[in-house]
Amino acid sequence: MREYLKEKKDRYLLSVLIILFVISVGLIILLSTTKREFGGLKSQYSEISLLKDDFITLKAKTDAVERRKKLTKISGIIPALDDIFSSLGLKGKIKSIRPVGNRVTANNVEDDAEVSIEKIGLNEMVNLFYKIENAPMLMVLKKADMKTSFEKSDLMNLTLTISNIYKIPPNLPLPKGGIIPLFGKEGRGEIF
Repeated sequence: MREYLKEKKDRYLLSVLIILFVISVGLIILLSTTKREFGGLKSQYSEISLLKDDFITLKAKTDAVERRKKLTKISGIIPALDDIFSSLGLKGKIKSIRPVGNRVTANNVEDDAEVSIEKIGLNEMVNLFYKIENAPMLMVLKKADMKTSFEKSDLMNLTLTISNIYKIPPNLPLPKGGIIPLFGKEGRGEIF
């Protein structure tokens, strides 16, 4: 009987050891796969944190442009250009300001004008470009044509195409159906 109990005890001990071995092998495999998954998640986290920084900088830039579009208190490109030229003292050098037209997109209006300026110096030209770039409203210099003046070779004659981009006013009277009008293939035309 003692032998039987001893054999039974040995079998019991052997089965417990086998069960412990199987559990420990399973835990080792689980630990290695967890380490691999953790390494993958760590690399994904570093990529996402880099993308987050890029996203934050792009969001700040787009917010700045959106704020400039909302700041437009002047209605139209002509008063905006008049304000810029009068602040620089270049109003007397303007030959002509000709509105080219409007282009309406989904929620923006792009107001274009062509400006001819005669006998402008290089310093005045740099100041003008700086004022256009840093205007409180969103203004884009689309085209610039520079020619030397006939009277003085150090002065220039400029022809600029400038756009003022602003949001469509919320109180804009829309035609029936509430659809914003688009004019022609390029969306050119007057909306006011």
